[in-house]
Amino acid sequence: MYKRLIAFNLGVILLVTAVYIVGYYFINYPMKFDLWFMIKECGLQYLAAVFVVTALASYLISSLDFKKLNFKSKFLSVYPLLNFLAMAFFIYIAAEEFIKNKKALSIQENHYIREAEKDIKNDLIVSRYSGFALPPQDEKKARLIHSIYRKYGIVLKNTGCIIDKTDSKAQEKYTELTDAYLEKRNGKGWKERMKKEIDKVEEK
Repeated sequence: MYKRLIAFNLGVILLVTAVYIVGYYFINYPMKFDLWFMIKECGLQYLAAVFVVTALASYLISSLDFKKLNFKSKFLSVYPLLNFLAMAFFIYIAAEEFIKNKKALSIQENHYIREAEKDIKNDLIVSRYSGFALPPQDEKKARLIHSIYRKYGIVLKNTGCIIDKTDSKAQEKYTELTDAYLEKRNGKGWKERMKKEIDKVEEK
């Protein structure tokens, strides 16, 4: 009997651990699903603390006199129950954050869809990039490069060093719509042609 209860408890601990790790993904949606990264970043030390707390609570409850069971049987019965409650809490938190993040993503996607429609109408597509932009050493070259981008219907925009995962994901909607437009506007292989023109300017 004890062997089955111990095996059941170990199974519950593994299940709670899996839910906790996967919950990190939903809390941080729309992050990329990377299991190893999630295991490293989810804070398993806090989960270990939860298991210690549920073990202490199970110890106290099992010390009470009820159901004519010995302490070991009571502990092995109460401990998985408390861990199931902890798992239910993890699922609730993850679901709540996922819904909130999903809603925020939908709002951002709609924003970029409207931006794409406006920019297509104006025939000037914004190409966003992140990072710290240094002043160009050769302003003449910089102007020529910008003029090449404009020739192909593009204007560059630095979004800064801070990368917001929700905003980055939402920008995919903008890119999806504008890439199709630029392909139609400039013809097939336009990116390669544009790069060659830019390379020629940079080589001077």
